[in-house]
Amino acid sequence: MIAVHQLTKHFPEGPNAVDHVSFDIPAGSSVAVLGPSGCGKTTMLRLIAGLEKPDDGIVLVDGRRASDPSWVLPPHLRDIGMVFQTPALWPHLTVEQNILFGVHGLRRREARRRTGELLEMIELEGMGNRYPSQLSGGQSRRVALARALAPRPRHLLLDEPLTSLDRGLKWRMLSVIGSELKREAACLLYVTHDAEEAERVSMRVLQMESGRIPEQGPVS
Repeated sequence: MIAVHQLTKHFPEGPNAVDHVSFDIPAGSSVAVLGPSGCGKTTMLRLIAGLEKPDDGIVLVDGRRASDPSWVLPPHLRDIGMVFQTPALWPHLTVEQNILFGVHGLRRREARRRTGELLEMIELEGMGNRYPSQLSGGQSRRVALARALAPRPRHLLLDEPLTSLDRGLKWRMLSVIGSELKREAACLLYVTHDAEEAERVSMRVLQMESGRIPEQGPVS
């Protein structure tokens, strides 16, 4: 479960990027946040991931206080998988090595099985030995998605993860996300500016405007 209460972040050059936002995402549930560029969606995800410290409010992860203005639990201790707006793949690692970067404790056979499974899910079978420089933009995005899914996290934060994918491929990747969400009983926060995408992937859609989400409260 992820819960945010009165979450706020401001930067010196303007109004609050995130302005007293509150909502809950129970385990096994999904919420999409829909809004135009610059409305605060990415900053909100970074606050929930532990990459930014809030100026007010709290972030709870599985009932534990993960962030407040005085303290931030490091991202790697939150059991969160995250995909950023840019794929951010390690250029010196192969596709397979990138996917397994955040996976620890798996035996070699299990690691190879998981990688093969994910490559098939993202429709990049046989490309595990390629490097990021040998991939298209859409392929890199899919590898970033597989890397986030690889450790089977309890929480997924996805920031415009499927930009530049053609329509059919995008819907298939949304199906992959939904299947993994269901299998792991994870909670998903999906940020997008595409209303159809938001409705396909989530149980509930929240509209963000100028740092605020007018419809706030627990997920029904």
